[in-house]
Amino acid sequence: MQRAQIIKGWIDPASGRSFEKVYEVAGDPNNGATVDTSTCKTSGPGSDLLCAVWQDPDFDPAQRAFYYVRLLENPTCSVYQFDCNKIPPEQRPATCGDGSFQMVIQNRAWSSPIWYQP
Repeated sequence: MQRAQIIKGWIDPASGRSFEKVYEVAGDPNNGATVDTSTCKTSGPGSDLLCAVWQDPDFDPAQRAFYYVRLLENPTCSVYQFDCNKIPPEQRPATCGDGSFQMVIQNRAWSSPIWYQP
């Protein structure tokens, strides 16, 4: 795993606009982890375990809000990159290198939301 985040969402009662804020709570988004797209071999540090105790620094006891945890893995090759790597370089379609598809991804997992109502 690369990092854990808390996502907070709320609606401003005056304007009716929705807002979202992302808090980095564990791990490191700049941990240097990479993937070699020609082989799909990953390298760099990651964490087997991400633990944190977190308290909302912007908490307003009068404001309704929801929170959920999002976990992000280190970068890996997408299914498109794996498929392109199976094709000999001289036979690869243009989409294997023209940016039509995302070739590197970060898999994610998230929790159920926790709702706060004053």
